[in-house]
Amino acid sequence: MSGPPDDILEVLAGLDYETALTPDDPRYVDTAEARGSAQTPERLAMKFGLLLRDGRFVPPTKKHVLFFGHTGSGKTTELRRYCQRLEGEDRYLVVEVSVHEVLDRNNFEYTDLLMALALALCERLQEHDVPVPESAVAGLERWFAENVTTEESLKEFSATAEAGIEGKTGIPLLTSLFVKFTAAFKTNVTYKDTLRRVVRNTYSQFATAFNTFIREAEQCSSAARIARRFLFVVDGTDKLRGDDRRRFFTEDHEQLLGIEAHVVYTAPLALKYEGNLVSGIDADLFLPLIKIAEQDGGPVGAGLAVMREMLLRRAAASLFDGDATIDALVASCGGHPRELLRLLKLCCEFSDGAQITAAVVERAIGALAAEYRRFLEPEDYAHLANIDLNPVHTGNDERTRKLLYNLALLEYNDGSWRHSHPVVGRVEGYQDARRTYEAEAASSGDE
Repeated sequence: MSGPPDDILEVLAGLDYETALTPDDPRYVDTAEARGSAQTPERLAMKFGLLLRDGRFVPPTKKHVLFFGHTGSGKTTELRRYCQRLEGEDRYLVVEVSVHEVLDRNNFEYTDLLMALALALCERLQEHDVPVPESAVAGLERWFAENVTTEESLKEFSATAEAGIEGKTGIPLLTSLFVKFTAAFKTNVTYKDTLRRVVRNTYSQFATAFNTFIREAEQCSSAARIARRFLFVVDGTDKLRGDDRRRFFTEDHEQLLGIEAHVVYTAPLALKYEGNLVSGIDADLFLPLIKIAEQDGGPVGAGLAVMREMLLRRAAASLFDGDATIDALVASCGGHPRELLRLLKLCCEFSDGAQITAAVVERAIGALAAEYRRFLEPEDYAHLANIDLNPVHTGNDERTRKLLYNLALLEYNDGSWRHSHPVVGRVEGYQDARRTYEAEAASSGDE
């Protein structure tokens, strides 16, 4: 890309909330200083046994790490860059699994992920031409033959899975089989429940076979001077809701930990506050939002500059009628990258197709505020106003967790400071609640 687009339709075409940036994407902006996350890459590396300063590498036998942050805050983009530093011949081979791309995140269980992990690893091994002996894959082939092909209700699925694999062995064979599995978990309602039941009922056998496969494949990768160990990056699990979230991260944690691998999962911020985190899963890594204002409302120059640059790498400055319009747009996103993109999208749609004016930005802010108005309850406004006027962290409850999840409440620094989304301040219910609190505070001060 030679420069940011200067056509509004091109700007709109380039806005994608679901796709994270690759490490070499020209739209990427370094946000470490503005987030206060400069040490996060080093911390992540240390959790997986790597000292980035001098390259010393003493990996644990296995490690499962959660990487928390607001939905859309840039976790996947940052995680990709962090993990790029963990890759190398004497380090890790990163194996990325996108739940959004290969599975159905709206109907998701650990069984689905196991198949996706196996598929992603097979594909990476093929990509690097790592020679893996038959002994490494024999256990997984046997698991399929003994448990899937013998299931009466899966006869048709087995026949379909085996079609076209004649003559294939080893990694190509496994790749073909796991492609069929993940496709069924994403789209095939007929076989999904039965396949899940088979995996659950034979979990021990599968886990043993998969762990053997991982260990032997790592030895082969090391011998081929590709990498010493594998690091799975599971993206999209931060978007799991309610029961799916609790089931995956809490109720099924023993099944996750039964896989002797190095894994980092993107995790929803609400999970961190539910108090159900289990032992064995490392859960203290967090990506803060970009702070653009202090608690007293004063501007934070570094944060505003980063968000401004993030905006102007997606839309040329010439598309705006002045710096004040750009500043108003940036100030309304709360330091949240996806909210900045949502506002930019609305601005493009409300514009005349030629330029984004101050009036257009005001209309976009109003439209986004209306989105929050549709789901916020009267008690939510009172809660948000109270938090804004009394910034001391007073703990968590279900309402707070819900507001954090839907981004009406944003969290900064190490989680010690929260503030309502700037556009929520435009909503009448919030304004009324805030006036009530301010009047009560003034009245008590006069007594």
